[in-house]
Amino acid sequence: MESLHDDATDPEDVVVRLQRVCVATQAGLGMTSAVVLLRSGSESETLAAASGQAGADAAELEYSLGEGPSRDAVRLGRPVLHGDLDHDPAWVAFAPALAATGLRSVFAFPLQMGAARFGALTMYGRDRQTLDPRRTARCLAMAELTTRIILLSTASGPDGGLADALDQAMALRVEIFQAQGMVMVALRTDLATALARMRAHAYETDRSLHEVSLDIVDGRLTLTDERPGS
Repeated sequence: MESLHDDATDPEDVVVRLQRVCVATQAGLGMTSAVVLLRSGSESETLAAASGQAGADAAELEYSLGEGPSRDAVRLGRPVLHGDLDHDPAWVAFAPALAATGLRSVFAFPLQMGAARFGALTMYGRDRQTLDPRRTARCLAMAELTTRIILLSTASGPDGGLADALDQAMALRVEIFQAQGMVMVALRTDLATALARMRAHAYETDRSLHEVSLDIVDGRLTLTDERPGS
């Protein structure tokens, strides 16, 4: 565990350290994958680190559908624990979509300091399972470590902002933000409604939000008030 703490204040290495937290969490708890998701504002989310592609895909799925464990953990400020998604359909769209990828359990722990909540450490498993008190305590400890790494990086970064590495991660959403603005103008609505319309189209056409956004930005898709198939 000491290696995860070393030089935690170095802003240049924050993503590397978050990646190590994800790997340690996955291995230590016997999960399939673990991710760190950062949230800024009501709709802006960034995958900061992941221990495997399964978790990265699950995080993208959550963002595309606009619902899921990481969002709920941040919103509620408490762990969101679902060990059997087949018999506990917590999310109408996300739960069956996640199960279709072979993942059956998910545990999300908020990253917070006082009343401020800014992300989640989320773990996914292929097996149905529960967290006993010992495993829960380990998850809470890893979430606390993740919070410390992010806060120290933020404090030591340029002008008190996130480290450059996290800024680069945030930039990965640029196409979605650009498409969101284009849809807002086209439909003469607000940003939240535009994003909801994009998510609905992605869900109805079985595509990712990022794929839909690229088509909008490149002019291959123009969203209207009409839904696909209507």
